[in-house]
Amino acid sequence: MRIAIAGGPRTGKTTLAADLDGLKLATDALMHDHDWSGASQAASEWLDLRCGDLVLEGVAVPRALRKWLKRNPEGKPVDRVVWLSSPHVELSPGQATMAKGCETVWREILPEHKARGVEIEER
Repeated sequence: MRIAIAGGPRTGKTTLAADLDGLKLATDALMHDHDWSGASQAASEWLDLRCGDLVLEGVAVPRALRKWLKRNPEGKPVDRVVWLSSPHVELSPGQATMAKGCETVWREILPEHKARGVEIEER
């Protein structure tokens, strides 16, 4: 199964990914070599990999999913998206802003994912 785990900072994306089977790809690793847009573009290209079970996680996932959808008028980027909305600790102002941005993009692309048959789990 191909799974994307998305949500704002400190919501447990990495912890959840560690418990799942498959190739694990973390978008945070892309931030060292790319700006914000470049990281989500690179992550969207990871979604083109056909390598069996895959777990993509990170705050750049909603933007990566949006970019994949724009490049691919048909099909689905993953089988399932797990959206984590509740941080486990108090967020800094910057983290809170990032969480709002993630939420905005997620709500924008959610209908298209549903229409394409992607299983959605919101926690």
